[in-house]
Amino acid sequence: MASATPFKDIDEHFLQCCICMEQLEEPKILPCLHRYCRGCLKKFAKKGAKKIECVTCREKHTLLKDGIDGLKTDYNTRNIIEFIQLQDSVKVDPLRTCIHCKKKLKASAFCFRCNDFLCETCHAFHASSSIVKDHHPHIFSLSEAEAANLTIQKLSSLKEAPRCQAHPGKLSELCCTTCDNLPICMPCTYGEHQGHNLKEVTSLAETQREMLKAKVADLMQYKEKAYKMQEEIRETKRKLDQNVSKEEQKAKEQLDAEEERIKKEIRNAEIELKRKQAELEEEASTRKEDLEKKMKKLREKYELICEQERREVAASFKKLREGNKRETEQLQEGLCVLNNEIKELLTSLKTQKDEQARKIDELSDHFDGIVERFETVTKTVDCIRAAENDWADVQCIPDVCKAIDLLREDGEKGSTGLENLSAVKVRGLSPAVTVRGEAAISEGMESVIDVPSVERGWDIRDITANKDGSIAVSGGATHDQMHLTVIEGDLLQQKLIPACKHPLSGKCSFLTQSQIAIICDAELGIYNMTDQSLKLVTLKDVISDWSFGKALCSVTTDPANGNIIVGGHHIYVFNNQLKHIKTIPFPAGIQRAYAIAMHEGDLLVCEDGSRAFAVTVHETASQVKYEFTRPGRCSEWWPESVCTDQKGYVYMLWRYQRSDIIRSVIVQYSRDGGQIEMMREVDGNRDITGMTSVQTNQREKLLLGRKRPPQMLVYGLV
Repeated sequence: MASATPFKDIDEHFLQCCICMEQLEEPKILPCLHRYCRGCLKKFAKKGAKKIECVTCREKHTLLKDGIDGLKTDYNTRNIIEFIQLQDSVKVDPLRTCIHCKKKLKASAFCFRCNDFLCETCHAFHASSSIVKDHHPHIFSLSEAEAANLTIQKLSSLKEAPRCQAHPGKLSELCCTTCDNLPICMPCTYGEHQGHNLKEVTSLAETQREMLKAKVADLMQYKEKAYKMQEEIRETKRKLDQNVSKEEQKAKEQLDAEEERIKKEIRNAEIELKRKQAELEEEASTRKEDLEKKMKKLREKYELICEQERREVAASFKKLREGNKRETEQLQEGLCVLNNEIKELLTSLKTQKDEQARKIDELSDHFDGIVERFETVTKTVDCIRAAENDWADVQCIPDVCKAIDLLREDGEKGSTGLENLSAVKVRGLSPAVTVRGEAAISEGMESVIDVPSVERGWDIRDITANKDGSIAVSGGATHDQMHLTVIEGDLLQQKLIPACKHPLSGKCSFLTQSQIAIICDAELGIYNMTDQSLKLVTLKDVISDWSFGKALCSVTTDPANGNIIVGGHHIYVFNNQLKHIKTIPFPAGIQRAYAIAMHEGDLLVCEDGSRAFAVTVHETASQVKYEFTRPGRCSEWWPESVCTDQKGYVYMLWRYQRSDIIRSVIVQYSRDGGQIEMMREVDGNRDITGMTSVQTNQREKLLLGRKRPPQMLVYGLV
């Protein structure tokens, strides 16, 4: 049993209405356990409103058909307030009209059954007479009103049972649990409450107290966590400020380093310009000396030749100066871009910080409310335990238990995700500011390499390479087989794969350093170079809506995510276990992907026609980011293959054919695909099929596959 709580220990704010800020009158209790005057709630609630918002915690509660009057009365609080009013009235005027002798004498006692005062003589009679013996438990001696040991339990025992709402003249004798523990009299059991679940108040109150005891015990386990959340929130906010400061410092340091590097490049370019100028002048001087030795014989031509030399030197220097100016401008432009990136980064950091701080403040406000609600629950529970008023307990305890459950639920909701609020996401700056033309295709083909072990009659349809310099070529072997030939230094592997009949089949792409993704007709596979094993799946077995007659046309890989991307009439995405992840339609205007490659998160697509695009792929859709410029205006140009180098430049193999004229051109595009950097005509234009970049010991190179005879054409990237 709970210990008795002295009446003097009750917090005066507990008895105060938060609307009028006065002592509660006819206290009504909301499901969130906050109390307000009945009159204040009626003024606060909109007429005919079905819900009311708690002024203290902003919780919204549904009103019953009786509106504010349908809310439960807080009997414990009402009893305490009535006693305080009784105390105050006696202090102001101790002379009261006795209910028995009708004389105005000093009041000695108060009968809560008669609801009036008694003088000392009538008090003695009232307390001993058998006529009013049922009043005896409800008589309160005013001499005890100021006692230090006066408890809430003692006050509750003086009050009589509440009146029946349906029959105000009768005291309630039972509780109807069907009607939310409503106090009723005996006649009600034959009327409106006939057939309802009726309980004797003492046993029901004991049951409710046991339930409250269990709920409070459970709540106490959560108390420490709720009170610690404020400290965790402050720590999270501190970490957020610390992380933002760290990232800002890192960005500023990177800016300083890049700015210093660019300035150094500019100084080096100026030094190089002066050096080349000196070389040109020295060369001109040398030639002039040679001419002076022949001056006697060539006097007539001397001035003309000297002038010509001066013009050539001036033109050469002008060309160098213009090139230096362009490079300097591009470096300055790069520095400007870098400064803009830093500004955007700092703006992003501030935006993230403000957003995270806002969320932290919201979470702080949320847990301020949780703590305040916890205090309210604690005070309410202490009051209920102290009073042990059966009628009040069966009314209030169910609502207290609901409030405790809701408090736990709201507390748990708010506590998730706090650790993530101190983190900020910062994208890195561009790796370097460089000038255009740092990667150029060699003017002519460096070499032609015969593909080893490819038999007579076989062909090449695709070529790919990995970072280690291993090369794989694929193509047709016999009428019902394709070959995959892997060149790894001096080692050679070869695999024959059945059922390759479609003219666009037989494509390949490195997935990892030792795994190669291949397509053949409507089959997708992974070849493992380590154990020379091959795993194949048929598309109709893994894609539910795959229709007969479809074929795969192109393949590339996304090593960062371990995915294989296959092109045809749609984009098909698989994981490294050949499990189909999703199918994404191409944007309007792209009928079929003849060749594809990944570039900075976008998909480069050579359409089976005369156009090429960069496509941004979303979760369920795709959209054209930009279209690549053709090397010529006429529509007879169509894209054959596409790849990228380690510096991010895009290379596309275009073919032109009209009548007997066939041309193949390698086009180098800028990193953003916005413009053509240079073009190189391919030697021996016919039968060029695939293209890839490969890193060798000397430098990076472009490899082009020739269909027949099966050869690799090598171009340098300088």
